[in-house]
Amino acid sequence: MTNIREFLNFGNLLADNSRKISLKYFKKKLNVSSKSKDKFNPVTIADTSVQNFINSSINKKYPDHSIIGEESCLFQNSEYEWCIDPIDGTKSFISGFPTWGTLISLSINEKIVLGIADFPALNERYVGYDKISYKLINNRKKILKVKSNSLSKSILSTTSTYAFKNKIDKNIFEKISKKVKNIHLGGDCYQYCLLADGYIDIVMESGLSSYDIRALIPIIKNSGGSIRTWNGDNPKDGGRIIATSDRKLLSVVQSLSLK
Repeated sequence: MTNIREFLNFGNLLADNSRKISLKYFKKKLNVSSKSKDKFNPVTIADTSVQNFINSSINKKYPDHSIIGEESCLFQNSEYEWCIDPIDGTKSFISGFPTWGTLISLSINEKIVLGIADFPALNERYVGYDKISYKLINNRKKILKVKSNSLSKSILSTTSTYAFKNKIDKNIFEKISKKVKNIHLGGDCYQYCLLADGYIDIVMESGLSSYDIRALIPIIKNSGGSIRTWNGDNPKDGGRIIATSDRKLLSVVQSLSLK
């Protein structure tokens, strides 16, 4: 942890330069391919270019560090593990919506010590490390703090009802949606940052990977929020994720998701 400031500065530098790459391709005509034959899982030159830049930068600066990336990985026997999603929300990216982001996290001995979520098209960045969570807009820092609401007064969010891993998970979400004040659809990683900033109370998703969620965990926790799997496990490896504005609301939503 003595190097956290060094890692923070390096992570912000990665985000700064990645932003230049991704914005070069945003709202441009791109060739889009799918990584899956079963469903549309898009990838573009923006995804691979940002991933390649970040991987090469990390490897040059810290050649003994391991990297988990959505588009490419560099596995090494190291206590240091970076986890990268170069364009989280590629479907939004290719549709011209600005809520996609670049996710950068660092774990030391499997503990996440740094999370950065950068939103180039919105000119916003969210950062979590140690016990600090804040957002940056035009180099102005605002400390993040969740708001607390009961279930009946909560705003519930998910990227899409079509994005749940299976019909059972979708049905559980729809059951809980009937108990809240309002529902928001869309947002990818941005919805988790809105929760940390006090605008959303609950985020529910399933079928996530480690690179979808790790950077967001310290941002949410350090703002006073709670994040676990639907079964109450550590969310660092993805899966079925619940993020809420406090532990009490998390327990309520978890109990409903298991019924």
